[in-house]
This record gives sequence, C-alpha cells and structure tokens, in this order.
Amino acid sequence: MGKSQHIHRPAADDMEDTEDIALSARADNRAASRTETERQTRMSRRSFLKKAAAAAVGTAALAGGYAAVWEPGNLEVTQFTVHLPRLPASFNNMRVFHFSDMHLGFFKDEDDMRRIASVINGLQPDMICFTGDIVDDYAESMAGSVPILNSLHAPLGKFAILGNHDYRGIPEGVEALYKKTGFTLLKNEHYVIHKDGQSMAVVGLEDIFMSAPDPEAALQGLPDGMFKLLLMHEPDYADTAVGYGFDMQLSGHTHGGQVRIPLLGALLPPPGGRKYIHGLYRVGAEAMPLYVSRGVGTTKLPIRVLCRPEVSLITLRAAL
Repeated sequence: MGKSQHIHRPAADDMEDTEDIALSARADNRAASRTETERQTRMSRRSFLKKAAAAAVGTAALAGGYAAVWEPGNLEVTQFTVHLPRLPASFNNMRVFHFSDMHLGFFKDEDDMRRIASVINGLQPDMICFTGDIVDDYAESMAGSVPILNSLHAPLGKFAILGNHDYRGIPEGVEALYKKTGFTLLKNEHYVIHKDGQSMAVVGLEDIFMSAPDPEAALQGLPDGMFKLLLMHEPDYADTAVGYGFDMQLSGHTHGGQVRIPLLGALLPPPGGRKYIHGLYRVGAEAMPLYVSRGVGTTKLPIRVLCRPEVSLITLRAAL
C-alpha cells in the first residue's frame, strides 16, 4: 500500500485569524494612504495660501506704489480748443493755462510748483488762471512757492481765486502772499482786459462753502454784452452761473474724483462737485462751456487711481 499523505487543513478559527490579519493590514494601508493624501492636501493648501498671500502682498505693494507714487507724479497736460460765440476777434486763439488744487503742504511743495512753472514756461500761454486750493491747510505752506509764482509771465494776466481749503488756518495769510505773486486774486470781483480796442472780463467768485459767492457784485459795472470768463472753485455752481450770462466757467475742487473705478467712475466726489466731476461740459440751454480740472495735488489720502493730475492749455476761438 502506498504511503498515506496527511493533509493539514486549518481549523476554522485559524482561517478567521488569517483573514482578520489581512483585513487589518489592508485597513492600515488604506488609513496610511488617506493620512498621506490628507498630509499632501494640507501641504498643498498651505503652499497655495502662502503663495496667494505673497501675491496679495505683492499686488498691494505694486498698487500702493502706483497709487501713491507713480500716478500722483505723472502730470498730464490737456490741450483743447473751445469755440465761443461772443469772444471778441482781438482775443481769437487766446491760450489760457488753467490749473487748480495744488494743495501745497500735503505731499506737495515748491518743487512741485517748479515743475508746473516749467510746463507753463514751455507753453507760453497768453493768460494763466488758477481756480483754488493753493494750500491744503495753512498759508505758510505757500510761502516757498511765492517766488516761483511771481516768476511766471502771461501777457494778458495771471488770475486766481480761493478754494475751500484756502480758508482754513489763516486765510488772510493766503491773500497776503498772493499780493507777492503777481496774480490778481478775485473775490466776487472782475478784471477787464483790453486788446486792440476790444475788451473781455475775467470774473472770480468766492467759495460756496467757506464764503458767499455774489455774482451780482462781481458783475457790477460790466456791460451785458461783454465776454466774461468765470473762475469758480466748485463746478456744480455752473447751474447757477449760466443764468448770469457767463461765457465759460473754469473750475477745480473735485480732483476728478481722485480715485476712479472702471464702470463706476469717481467713488466719492466732494459736495459741490458731484454733478460735474472732470472734463468739458455744456451747461444749460445756452450750452455754456464748463471745464473741470482734475487738479495737481491730493487731499485726505496722497493717492490717485486712474485719475492723473492735470493742467490744461485751453485755446479760446471765436465761433464761426
């Protein structure tokens, strides 16, 4: 007889133990895999957040540099022509340099005024008009710029008005300093310019918030048909000015909004400049031209966004 073979068959309990060990090993492997996946996910998330934070800081730094350094110093010279029906022939093609809102004392000083003077000297305008806020707070901030302002030349004159900031601190100090600049400061007053037997008037009104504009006093003694160029700090006053027969108004005050957002425009235009914010408008039934300068300086925050500082050379031309 052949040898008998003894075949060992695991007991049921042994089989169950083996299966339990295998299941436990697979569970441990799955748990380890989940742990590793979760660890890698956490690492990826941390890495993403670090990169996002770094990108945000970098973007903020770039945006801050742009808004506080590049744009406020990137002066734009706007040049355009306005046709005016009543402009006397003697003043046809007269070139008016218009600037506003220097806000000296708030991140602006005489160096900035020298840059403006350099632009003016290069353009050689016939007339220079400044429409208010030479200082941000105190007259002493203007003192260093007085010789520069005095050096400017325009054959038909230099004219200025006060803005709301010019009344802060010691406003009579601003007036006293203007007397040393060669600028004619107009406070509810007019100045008549004569050329080749014809005349026109430059009229300046007081600030609407810090004083009281009085167009009737400013126009007293002028013939109704005389061409009148109005200097008024707050542009929204144009809705009133148009009823007094002014031929054109130059204004500032708004800084163009100072911060402008695409599709939304100026976020917080100031009172007195919420209807007419920047650029050229035609006001009333008479379509009186109103030009609102974006100004040179800033206030409250030393930033500009999509709203470069501006000076303008405006050519006045008799309408055909």
